[in-house]
Amino acid sequence: MSETQPISWRSIVYGTPVISSDDERVGKVDEVLGSDAEDIFHGLRVALGGGHREVMVSGDDVASMSVDEVRTNLTRSDIEALPTYDDVATYHLASVGWLRKHLGWKKDAKSDEEPG
Repeated sequence: MSETQPISWRSIVYGTPVISSDDERVGKVDEVLGSDAEDIFHGLRVALGGGHREVMVSGDDVASMSVDEVRTNLTRSDIEALPTYDDVATYHLASVGWLRKHLGWKKDAKSDEEPG
């Protein structure tokens, strides 16, 4: 397979470089966000260069995906202006695959349960 041939969101490998619309490497893929059951791609958790923080790039802002890179529709400054991933609403998938959004929910490290 050619390294520039488009791939499915399910084939993205962690650590793949993320490139802005102004052709700058802004970071790397840390997590792919989606629902396998419903085949819905929500986006990517991206570790910005320098490793100082992570942001979520929406699936709508991903222009292309290949073995060697993920390209976005956002400029470097647009990506850097995104909220830190920890501050973004956490998404949880119900067993039937419906997306539910829970603001401020964090996993309880002691009990391994979510509050609520």
